[in-house]
Amino acid sequence: MKIRPHQFQVVGLALAVFILDRVTKGLVAERMAIDQSIVLIPHVLDLTYILNSGAAFGVLAHRDILFIVVAFILLLGVLWVTFGRAAMERRMIWGLGLLAGGAMGNLWDRMVAGQVIDFIHFRYWPVFNFADASIVIGMGLVLVDFWRRESVEAKAHDEGSDGEGDANDSRSG
Repeated sequence: MKIRPHQFQVVGLALAVFILDRVTKGLVAERMAIDQSIVLIPHVLDLTYILNSGAAFGVLAHRDILFIVVAFILLLGVLWVTFGRAAMERRMIWGLGLLAGGAMGNLWDRMVAGQVIDFIHFRYWPVFNFADASIVIGMGLVLVDFWRRESVEAKAHDEGSDGEGDANDSRSG
């Protein structure tokens, strides 16, 4: 099987996100105490080291098996889409790479420690990490790609049937 450029790009981006996530979480765990905050931009952004056993915002705490299964299904889906296509647009490459890298980052935490390290704290938003941000941005890019693809295909279908469908309908009437 020949590896196509988009497949290499998705896997490479996923690995880069995973490594960035692991390095940042490692630095936080090594240099900060749990529940410690460091102000970066007053009243806007802090580094706050917390451990999260749930999903985003601590929802469904202590459901490790559920999150591990969902992460594996998500990663299998990314592989299926990535290796099932002959070509892929840049937006989808970025979306799938970010999604997979983020899923791998949080999956690693859950499997190794049973909880996820969160540390990015915008004062108006719950604490999160690079993996979380990558998952959200990646999913957004994938959804935009699917939405745009569907929109383009619908438009092409409508344009293809405009002339022929109307002429046929008027003759059969």
